[in-house]
Amino acid sequence: MSAQLSPIARFDNLLLATDGSAVSTGAVRVALNLASRCGARLTVMHMAKTDPSYAMWNPGNVQQTEEQGRQVLRQVEEQAGTACVNCAPVLRYGEEPVKEIAAQAEEIQADLVVMGRRGVHWLERLVLGEAAARVVGHVKCSVLVVPQEANLWEKGILVAVDGSRYADAAAVAAGNLAKRCGLPLTVLAVCASDDLSCDLIKPLADRVRDLLRQDGVAADSVALEGKPADTIIQAARDNDCDLIVLGSHGRTGLDRILMGSVSQQVVTHARCPVLVVKSA
Repeated sequence: MSAQLSPIARFDNLLLATDGSAVSTGAVRVALNLASRCGARLTVMHMAKTDPSYAMWNPGNVQQTEEQGRQVLRQVEEQAGTACVNCAPVLRYGEEPVKEIAAQAEEIQADLVVMGRRGVHWLERLVLGEAAARVVGHVKCSVLVVPQEANLWEKGILVAVDGSRYADAAAVAAGNLAKRCGLPLTVLAVCASDDLSCDLIKPLADRVRDLLRQDGVAADSVALEGKPADTIIQAARDNDCDLIVLGSHGRTGLDRILMGSVSQQVVTHARCPVLVVKSA
Protein backbone atom coordinates (compact mmCIF):
# COMPACT_ATOMS: atom_id res chain seq x y z
CA MET A 1 0.00 0.00 0.00
CA SER A 2 1.47 3.32 -1.06
CA ALA A 3 1.57 6.13 1.42
CA GLN A 4 0.26 8.37 -1.35
CA LEU A 5 -3.41 7.69 -1.90
CA SER A 6 -4.49 6.63 -5.39
CA PRO A 7 -7.59 7.74 -7.35
CA ILE A 8 -9.61 4.87 -5.87
CA ALA A 9 -12.91 6.18 -4.46
CA ARG A 10 -12.68 9.51 -6.24
CA PHE A 11 -16.14 8.79 -7.50
CA ASP A 12 -16.87 10.93 -10.55
CA ASN A 13 -19.29 8.67 -12.43
CA LEU A 14 -22.04 6.97 -10.43
CA LEU A 15 -24.65 4.42 -11.49
CA LEU A 16 -27.76 4.16 -9.33
CA ALA A 17 -29.82 1.00 -9.88
CA THR A 18 -33.36 1.35 -8.57
CA ASP A 19 -36.53 -0.70 -8.81
CA GLY A 20 -38.71 2.13 -7.55
CA SER A 21 -39.66 0.32 -4.35
CA ALA A 22 -39.61 1.93 -0.93
CA VAL A 23 -36.53 -0.09 -0.09
CA SER A 24 -34.60 1.75 -2.81
CA THR A 25 -35.18 5.11 -1.14
CA GLY A 26 -31.98 4.88 0.90
CA ALA A 27 -29.91 4.18 -2.20
CA VAL A 28 -31.52 7.08 -4.05
CA ARG A 29 -30.94 9.43 -1.14
CA VAL A 30 -27.29 8.44 -0.68
CA ALA A 31 -26.53 8.46 -4.42
CA LEU A 32 -27.92 11.98 -4.82
CA ASN A 33 -26.05 13.30 -1.79
CA LEU A 34 -22.82 11.61 -2.83
CA ALA A 35 -23.09 12.95 -6.38
CA SER A 36 -23.73 16.43 -5.02
CA ARG A 37 -20.79 16.30 -2.63
CA CYS A 38 -18.38 14.86 -5.19
CA GLY A 39 -19.64 16.85 -8.17
CA ALA A 40 -20.16 13.51 -9.89
CA ARG A 41 -22.20 12.50 -12.90
CA LEU A 42 -25.17 10.34 -11.98
CA THR A 43 -26.86 7.79 -14.21
CA VAL A 44 -30.12 6.35 -12.88
CA MET A 45 -31.05 2.94 -14.24
CA HIS A 46 -34.29 1.02 -14.09
CA MET A 47 -34.86 -2.32 -15.78
CA ALA A 48 -38.13 -3.08 -17.54
CA LYS A 49 -38.39 -6.84 -17.37
CA THR A 50 -39.14 -8.19 -20.83
CA ASP A 51 -39.79 -11.59 -22.31
CA PRO A 52 -40.08 -11.69 -26.12
CA SER A 53 -42.77 -14.38 -26.09
CA TYR A 54 -44.68 -12.56 -23.36
CA ALA A 55 -44.43 -9.26 -25.26
CA MET A 56 -45.91 -10.86 -28.36
CA TRP A 57 -49.06 -11.95 -26.57
CA ASN A 58 -49.37 -9.16 -24.01
CA PRO A 59 -48.24 -5.88 -25.64
CA GLY A 60 -50.47 -3.84 -23.33
CA ASN A 61 -48.80 -5.20 -20.21
CA VAL A 62 -45.38 -4.53 -21.70
CA GLN A 63 -46.32 -0.91 -22.35
CA GLN A 64 -47.56 -0.63 -18.78
CA THR A 65 -44.26 -2.02 -17.49
CA GLU A 66 -42.35 0.52 -19.58
CA GLU A 67 -44.46 3.41 -18.34
CA GLN A 68 -43.98 2.31 -14.74
CA GLY A 69 -40.23 2.30 -15.35
CA ARG A 70 -40.29 5.78 -16.85
CA GLN A 71 -42.27 7.01 -13.85
CA VAL A 72 -39.62 5.60 -11.50
CA LEU A 73 -36.95 7.46 -13.44
CA ARG A 74 -38.94 10.70 -13.52
CA GLN A 75 -39.30 10.64 -9.75
CA VAL A 76 -35.55 10.32 -9.28
CA GLU A 77 -34.94 13.06 -11.87
CA GLU A 78 -37.18 15.39 -9.89
CA GLN A 79 -35.23 14.68 -6.70
CA ALA A 80 -31.97 15.19 -8.57
CA GLY A 81 -33.17 18.55 -9.83
CA THR A 82 -33.99 19.64 -6.29
CA ALA A 83 -30.49 18.55 -5.21
CA CYS A 84 -28.89 20.33 -8.21
CA VAL A 85 -27.44 17.05 -9.47
CA ASN A 86 -27.06 16.26 -13.16
CA CYS A 87 -28.98 13.05 -13.73
CA ALA A 88 -29.17 10.85 -16.83
CA PRO A 89 -32.10 8.39 -16.79
CA VAL A 90 -31.73 5.00 -18.50
CA LEU A 91 -34.50 2.45 -19.02
CA ARG A 92 -33.01 -0.91 -19.92
CA TYR A 93 -34.86 -3.95 -21.16
CA GLY A 94 -33.97 -7.45 -20.07
CA GLU A 95 -34.70 -10.45 -17.91
CA GLU A 96 -31.61 -10.59 -15.67
CA PRO A 97 -30.97 -7.50 -13.52
CA VAL A 98 -27.38 -8.45 -12.69
CA LYS A 99 -26.39 -8.59 -16.35
CA GLU A 100 -28.16 -5.33 -17.13
CA ILE A 101 -26.49 -3.54 -14.21
CA ALA A 102 -23.09 -4.84 -15.28
CA ALA A 103 -23.69 -3.88 -18.91
CA GLN A 104 -24.81 -0.36 -17.99
CA ALA A 105 -21.86 0.12 -15.64
CA GLU A 106 -19.52 -0.98 -18.43
CA GLU A 107 -21.15 1.30 -21.01
CA ILE A 108 -20.77 4.42 -18.92
CA GLN A 109 -17.49 3.34 -17.28
CA ALA A 110 -19.00 3.80 -13.84
CA ASP A 111 -16.75 4.30 -10.82
CA LEU A 112 -19.42 3.09 -8.43
CA VAL A 113 -22.71 1.21 -8.52
CA VAL A 114 -25.19 2.23 -5.81
CA MET A 115 -28.10 -0.05 -4.95
CA GLY A 116 -30.56 -0.67 -2.16
CA ARG A 117 -31.05 -3.73 -0.02
CA ARG A 118 -34.01 -6.13 -0.15
CA GLY A 119 -35.78 -4.63 -3.15
CA VAL A 120 -39.23 -6.13 -3.58
CA HIS A 121 -39.38 -6.11 -7.37
CA TRP A 122 -36.59 -6.83 -9.86
CA LEU A 123 -33.90 -5.90 -7.35
CA GLU A 124 -35.29 -8.41 -4.86
CA ARG A 125 -32.46 -10.37 -3.21
CA LEU A 126 -29.83 -8.67 -5.36
CA VAL A 127 -27.68 -7.96 -2.36
CA LEU A 128 -28.39 -11.19 -0.55
CA GLY A 129 -26.94 -14.64 -1.00
CA GLU A 130 -25.58 -15.62 -4.37
CA ALA A 131 -27.14 -12.61 -6.09
CA ALA A 132 -24.87 -10.27 -4.15
CA ALA A 133 -21.89 -12.23 -5.36
CA ARG A 134 -23.09 -11.90 -8.92
CA VAL A 135 -23.38 -8.11 -8.74
CA VAL A 136 -19.96 -7.65 -7.15
CA GLY A 137 -18.52 -10.35 -9.36
CA HIS A 138 -19.89 -9.03 -12.65
CA VAL A 139 -19.12 -5.33 -12.36
CA LYS A 140 -15.60 -3.99 -12.62
CA CYS A 141 -16.22 -1.07 -10.29
CA SER A 142 -16.96 -0.81 -6.59
CA VAL A 143 -20.46 -1.41 -5.22
CA LEU A 144 -22.24 0.54 -2.47
CA VAL A 145 -25.12 -1.26 -0.77
CA VAL A 146 -27.51 1.03 1.10
CA PRO A 147 -30.20 -0.01 3.62
CA GLN A 148 -33.56 1.69 3.29
CA GLU A 149 -33.21 4.00 6.29
CA ALA A 150 -29.53 4.89 5.77
CA ASN A 151 -28.14 8.31 4.93
CA LEU A 152 -24.86 9.58 3.56
CA TRP A 153 -22.14 9.06 6.13
CA GLU A 154 -21.64 12.01 8.47
CA LYS A 155 -19.92 10.58 11.56
CA GLY A 156 -17.09 8.23 10.68
CA ILE A 157 -15.86 5.44 8.42
CA LEU A 158 -14.66 1.95 9.34
CA VAL A 159 -12.47 -0.19 7.08
CA ALA A 160 -11.65 -3.85 7.77
CA VAL A 161 -8.12 -5.00 6.87
CA ASP A 162 -6.33 -8.35 6.84
CA GLY A 163 -2.94 -7.55 5.32
CA SER A 164 -3.93 -8.42 1.74
CA ARG A 165 -3.64 -6.08 -1.23
CA TYR A 166 -7.43 -6.20 -1.51
CA ALA A 167 -7.76 -4.84 1.99
CA ASP A 168 -5.14 -2.22 1.14
CA ALA A 169 -7.29 -1.10 -1.79
CA ALA A 170 -10.26 -0.83 0.54
CA ALA A 171 -8.16 1.24 2.95
CA VAL A 172 -7.12 3.58 0.15
CA ALA A 173 -10.74 4.05 -0.85
CA ALA A 174 -11.80 4.61 2.75
CA GLY A 175 -8.99 7.12 3.21
CA ASN A 176 -9.99 9.11 0.15
CA LEU A 177 -13.60 9.21 1.31
CA ALA A 178 -12.57 10.22 4.82
CA LYS A 179 -10.51 13.10 3.44
CA ARG A 180 -13.19 14.22 1.03
CA CYS A 181 -15.90 14.11 3.69
CA GLY A 182 -13.74 15.39 6.55
CA LEU A 183 -14.44 12.33 8.69
CA PRO A 184 -12.39 10.17 11.06
CA LEU A 185 -11.41 6.69 9.88
CA THR A 186 -11.16 3.57 12.03
CA VAL A 187 -8.92 0.78 10.72
CA LEU A 188 -10.04 -2.59 12.09
CA ALA A 189 -8.26 -5.95 12.15
CA VAL A 190 -10.27 -8.90 13.45
CA CYS A 191 -8.76 -11.94 15.14
CA ALA A 192 -11.09 -14.85 14.47
CA SER A 193 -8.76 -17.69 15.48
CA ASP A 194 -8.25 -19.03 18.98
CA ASP A 195 -4.62 -19.61 18.03
CA LEU A 196 -3.96 -15.92 17.45
CA SER A 197 -4.08 -12.94 19.74
CA CYS A 198 -4.89 -9.33 19.05
CA ASP A 199 -1.23 -8.53 19.67
CA LEU A 200 -0.34 -10.45 16.50
CA ILE A 201 -2.86 -8.78 14.22
CA LYS A 202 -2.71 -5.25 15.64
CA PRO A 203 0.37 -4.43 13.50
CA LEU A 204 -1.76 -5.01 10.39
CA ALA A 205 -4.12 -2.24 11.41
CA ASP A 206 -1.32 -0.02 12.70
CA ARG A 207 0.55 -0.20 9.39
CA VAL A 208 -2.49 0.95 7.42
CA ARG A 209 -3.26 3.64 10.00
CA ASP A 210 0.27 5.06 9.77
CA LEU A 211 0.22 5.19 5.98
CA LEU A 212 -3.14 6.90 5.98
CA ARG A 213 -1.96 9.44 8.52
CA GLN A 214 0.98 10.25 6.26
CA ASP A 215 -1.56 11.22 3.63
CA GLY A 216 -3.46 13.50 5.98
CA VAL A 217 -6.24 11.12 7.04
CA ALA A 218 -7.45 11.28 10.65
CA ALA A 219 -7.06 7.54 11.22
CA ASP A 220 -7.00 5.30 14.28
CA SER A 221 -6.54 1.54 14.50
CA VAL A 222 -8.04 -1.23 16.59
CA ALA A 223 -7.71 -5.02 16.79
CA LEU A 224 -10.57 -7.09 18.17
CA GLU A 225 -11.33 -10.76 18.74
CA GLY A 226 -14.57 -12.39 17.67
CA LYS A 227 -16.64 -13.58 14.76
CA PRO A 228 -15.53 -11.33 11.88
CA ALA A 229 -18.90 -10.17 10.55
CA ASP A 230 -20.42 -9.54 13.97
CA THR A 231 -17.24 -7.82 15.14
CA ILE A 232 -17.09 -5.53 12.11
CA ILE A 233 -20.72 -4.48 12.49
CA GLN A 234 -20.42 -3.94 16.24
CA ALA A 235 -17.14 -2.03 15.86
CA ALA A 236 -18.84 0.34 13.44
CA ARG A 237 -21.52 1.03 16.02
CA ASP A 238 -19.09 1.36 18.92
CA ASN A 239 -16.87 3.78 16.98
CA ASP A 240 -19.84 5.79 15.72
CA CYS A 241 -19.11 4.92 12.08
CA ASP A 242 -21.90 5.14 9.50
CA LEU A 243 -20.01 3.62 6.56
CA ILE A 244 -18.27 0.24 6.42
CA VAL A 245 -15.66 -0.43 3.73
CA LEU A 246 -14.55 -3.92 2.68
CA GLY A 247 -12.26 -5.22 -0.06
CA SER A 248 -13.10 -7.54 -2.93
CA HIS A 249 -10.87 -10.19 -4.47
CA GLY A 250 -12.24 -9.59 -7.95
CA ARG A 251 -14.84 -10.78 -10.41
CA THR A 252 -15.37 -14.39 -9.39
CA GLY A 253 -18.25 -14.34 -6.93
CA LEU A 254 -19.01 -13.95 -3.28
CA ASP A 255 -16.69 -16.78 -2.27
CA ARG A 256 -13.84 -14.56 -3.46
CA ILE A 257 -14.93 -11.36 -1.74
CA LEU A 258 -12.53 -10.45 1.03
CA MET A 259 -13.29 -12.71 4.00
CA GLY A 260 -15.77 -14.70 1.90
CA SER A 261 -19.15 -15.08 3.55
CA VAL A 262 -18.15 -12.42 6.07
CA SER A 263 -18.76 -9.72 3.48
CA GLN A 264 -22.14 -11.21 2.67
CA GLN A 265 -23.11 -11.14 6.34
CA VAL A 266 -21.92 -7.56 6.78
CA VAL A 267 -23.78 -6.37 3.69
CA THR A 268 -26.91 -8.19 4.79
CA HIS A 269 -27.01 -7.13 8.43
CA ALA A 270 -25.25 -3.76 8.74
CA ARG A 271 -27.50 -0.82 9.51
CA CYS A 272 -25.27 1.55 7.58
CA PRO A 273 -24.12 1.58 3.93
CA VAL A 274 -21.43 -0.95 3.01
CA LEU A 275 -18.89 -0.20 0.27
CA VAL A 276 -17.28 -3.20 -1.43
CA VAL A 277 -14.13 -1.93 -3.16
CA LYS A 278 -12.82 -3.52 -6.33
CA SER A 279 -9.05 -3.43 -6.82
CA ALA A 280 -7.28 -3.48 -10.16
